[in-house]
Amino acid sequence: MTAAITLLTLLSILSLGKLGTARLLDPQCVIPYGPRVIGGQNARRSPWMAYLIRNGAFACGGSLIAYRFVLTAAHCTQINDNLYVRLGEYDSSRTTDGRTADYRAISIYRHEQYVNFQHDDIAVLKLDRTVLYNARIRPICIFTNSGFQSVADRIQDFTLSGWGQSAQFYQMPTTLQAMSLRRVEKHFCGAPQNTICCSNPSQFACFGDSGSPLGALVKYRSIYIFVQLGIVNSVTGNCDGYSTHMDLTSYMPWLLNTLRRNWY
Repeated sequence: MTAAITLLTLLSILSLGKLGTARLLDPQCVIPYGPRVIGGQNARRSPWMAYLIRNGAFACGGSLIAYRFVLTAAHCTQINDNLYVRLGEYDSSRTTDGRTADYRAISIYRHEQYVNFQHDDIAVLKLDRTVLYNARIRPICIFTNSGFQSVADRIQDFTLSGWGQSAQFYQMPTTLQAMSLRRVEKHFCGAPQNTICCSNPSQFACFGDSGSPLGALVKYRSIYIFVQLGIVNSVTGNCDGYSTHMDLTSYMPWLLNTLRRNWY
């Protein structure tokens, strides 16, 4: 899809506000998924995963959302940050698991009200060139219509993918990890509004997972697709408690306006 065609798609999304009509930010995200059980183990390839690099080392996770835009946590970025984004990564310790592509983040758009990881911790990175989609690099699905909020609020079980430190062994894995998380009441996280509080009795989000996508399988037409619903922004204690995630559906107006203003 060319930038011009994608922009027209985005503008049509912004102008059509029918409740209950499922609208995807980038329709090329659609990949059928079957049910899966994940509990803190090596993940299957997730072609939307972004591997953020600062000073030659892994910094945070993120997700490819459109032809040259990546979504992450604002606290993963800094003023005048020299960030690079690697797409197609799976196991950073080897090169035989498939070709990757590195991009420079030429612009960083943080939420205007961002203070720290507890307040409006969301940012969009604009890459230095157009991303060419293939089997290993493809955007994550995001529903943009406001009517999806009520559906998202009812989802209880999520999947988190990232390269975060293992709470069990306290080391950073080189292979993409995935774990299942369940929604719990916000007071367990001491979380503000516009966040999702999650937990798992045996596995927890940990340091290095920041910016990574929290998602779930959602039925779209006749298939199940993986949809991003949150962004990891903090963990409690020594990675042995709860994790909070920015509720992406709550930030949809900000996200769409940010993309529209900075598309070219």
